[in-house]
Formats: sequence, structure tokens, C-alpha cells
Amino acid sequence: MGDLEAWGEAGKRYEIHEETLSCFTKLDELGTKPFEDGSLTPEEVRAQFLRVSEVIGGLPDFEGSERQFIVPSQSGNEEGVPVSVYKPKDLSSVPAIWIYFHGGGLVICSRNTHSTMLKILARRARCIVVNVDYRLAPEHKAPAAFDDCRDVSRWVLRNKVLLGGHADSSVGVGGDSCGGHLAASITHDVTDLTFQILVYPLTDLTLSSKSAKEFEDTPGFNNAKMKWFMGHFLANEGQKTDPVVSPYHRPSFTGLPPALCILAQLDPLRDDGLAYSKKLKDAGVPTDVLVVKGAPHMFYQMPAHFQQLNKEAFKKTVDFIQQFQQE
Repeated sequence: MGDLEAWGEAGKRYEIHEETLSCFTKLDELGTKPFEDGSLTPEEVRAQFLRVSEVIGGLPDFEGSERQFIVPSQSGNEEGVPVSVYKPKDLSSVPAIWIYFHGGGLVICSRNTHSTMLKILARRARCIVVNVDYRLAPEHKAPAAFDDCRDVSRWVLRNKVLLGGHADSSVGVGGDSCGGHLAASITHDVTDLTFQILVYPLTDLTLSSKSAKEFEDTPGFNNAKMKWFMGHFLANEGQKTDPVVSPYHRPSFTGLPPALCILAQLDPLRDDGLAYSKKLKDAGVPTDVLVVKGAPHMFYQMPAHFQQLNKEAFKKTVDFIQQFQQE
């Protein structure tokens, strides 16, 4: 997958960054296997991606504290929702608190696969980050993950000082891929949130956009993989247009918090993010959009490898968060 020919027509239409090509070369060298054909179980895919994140994601340079909490559930999750809270040593006087929902199609990934990226951003933004381990499918179908993330968001709003923040701290949500999908949905229901950062979010489960067709069978994340994920996390086909699970279909976007939407040019979810951002803008929500050229889906959570492609994306993230805190 690390050669240009594997990208087919997309490789002729777009300039694919060298970090993108070399990432897929590394994935080949690690022996990663395709799973969209059903040849791997969800547990096997989880183990495979954890290994990828350990090798390609890198280790953070982080000075600060890390605390673990179990958030009580209001939605029938008897075990509660585990979260990790990262508080950098150099913290703003009134820091923002950023609740992050990891990607992975609501089936794979965890706090561990995304901890490096989040510790880097906590340090650079001088904010507090809450890293959430919501319930995964197929063990827990939608809307279980949405319920967990809603519960965590409300708990954080009630416990700012406990987490090391200030009573006046702003609270925002964010996530990548299906984590962005979760964050976008939560903002419609939790009205006290101050900001949202959506990283190549899945917002329309019908997969009807131009980019979904354009990158239907390209390397890495593609339509076949997205259908594999949805086959595991959807409880029924009707959820594809259910506004709770597919936030693009929400009837109103008025009054939502300011948004930053970061998209990858070489991603089937690119046009979903653009369409969702337009709905926010049309509703009067301040919305900033960055499309990173030559980048694939997953570049954001692999900072050790995608150092050039992440430079602008991470700066945008840090600058955006710092608007909502007092230095």
C-alpha cells in the first residue's frame, strides 16, 4: 500500500504527501492485515491497531499528572465509564478542559491508542484533557457509546475543580473519525459546552458524499472498512439517518458551540466534514475549517510519523483551545 499506484485515480488527481506513502510502507512492514473482508475479529483488529499506535504513534514528552476516574453512568452502564485526565505541569491560570472521544469506528481503539497525541496537545495548549474509554461495539451497539460520552460530558461540567481546573473553566468536546461523530452528536444535547473540535468526523452514515465514492477502495481507511465498522456498531439500518447517531440529520444547528473542523484531503469522510461545517456556518455557528492536503485519514493521531502534516493541524488545535482559557 506504500506505493503511488495503489491510490489509482486518486493518486493522479492529488499530490500524496511522502509521509502518507511512507506510513503505508510501515504498515506493510508491520504485517498489518486487511479486515474489511471479515477475516479478522474485532478483538484481533483492536490488537493490531494497538500495535500500530505503539510503533507509529510515538511516545510523548509530557511533564504533568495523569489521574484515572470511573464516571458514574446515568444510562445503564453498570461499570461506569473509565477516563484518564492529563494535567500538564505548565497549566493556564483558568485552563480549558477538553473532553476527547477517540476514533476507531466505535469498534476499536481506546485511551491507550490516543494518549500520545492528547498529552502533546495538553502540554502545548496548557489545558486539561479528559481521555474517554466509552463502550465499544459489537459488545455494545449504538447508542451505548453516545450515552457514555454524554454522561462523561455532564460529569466533567459538574466536576471542573476536581479535575484540576477552575470553576470558570470552559469545557469543550472533540474527537477524530467516529470520535468526532460522537462529539458532534453530544453538542446537540449538552448545552453548557463551550467549544467543539471535530477531526475528520463521520456525520452522515449514508456514505453518500462525493469523497466517499472517490476513496472507495484506496489504501487505509475506505468505504469497505467503514461498512465493516457500521455492521458492528449499528443496531439497525434505520440508525443511518437517525439524528442521534447521524448528527448531519439533526433538525437544527442553532446555538451550538464554536467549532474547529480538521479534515484530511485523502479521506472518504472529507466531504462529510465539509457538509457538516456548512450546516454549522449556515446556522450562525462560528466555524473554522482546515483541510490538510496530501494527508490520509488517521494522520492526526499519529504525530510521531506525520510530523509535517500535523504541524498546521496541531497549531490550529492549540490556538483554538487557547481562545477559551485565561493564560
